[in-house]
Amino acid sequence: MVPGAFVRVLFPTREKPHRPGLPHIGYVLGITTGYAMVAYTTSQPWPGDTPLPAGARVFDAMEAARLNQSRAFLLRLDVLAKLPLTQAWFPDMQQSGAGIVAIAPPKLQAELTKLATNLARRSRELLEMRGP
Repeated sequence: MVPGAFVRVLFPTREKPHRPGLPHIGYVLGITTGYAMVAYTTSQPWPGDTPLPAGARVFDAMEAARLNQSRAFLLRLDVLAKLPLTQAWFPDMQQSGAGIVAIAPPKLQAELTKLATNLARRSRELLEMRGP
C-alpha cells in the first residue's frame, strides 16, 4: 500500500461509519504506522443541477481508463476514512498486487494532495471522517 494508489477497500458507509462497508475503490492519501488515509470514490453520476462538493474531482472515462477503471468516477476528498491496514478493510491486501488498481502519476498525486490539503486547511468543517 502506497500513497497515490487507487485500491480496493471496504469503505465505511455513512450509516455504519466505523465498520467495513461495501467494496469500493478508494484513493490512498497517506500511510502512517498501521493505517491508511483513504478518500472515497463513486461511479454514480453526479446530478447535473447540483454543484460539486468542495474537494470533489471528476475523472472522465478517458482519465478513468488510464487508471485501470472501467468508467468515469468522482473522487471525494471531503469523505475520508482512517483505516487499519488489515484484511478486514483491504480484503485483497494479501494477494499479489495488494488490491492496488493503479497508482496515480506524480502530477496527479500532486494535484490531489494540494486539493486535499487546501480543503483541510480552509474548510475542515466540510470533512466527513469515517473509520474505527
